[in-house]
Amino acid sequence: MNATLRTTLGWVSAVTLNVGALLFVVGLLLPRTGGDAPVLGVGVGMCVVGLVAGGCWLAGRPHV
Repeated sequence: MNATLRTTLGWVSAVTLNVGALLFVVGLLLPRTGGDAPVLGVGVGMCVVGLVAGGCWLAGRPHV
């Protein structure tokens, strides 16, 4: 895997996991408003995207 692509996947994974975890906690703390996209669901979705990007990042590491 290209080093630039691997670096980008690492950053995308880190950012989406951190923002997703933050939104998950905020979604637990704030009362539900019944909008189109609840904060809790968006947080879980971002965590899943971060886990997928992290899995691709780990799969692309050089094997020694």
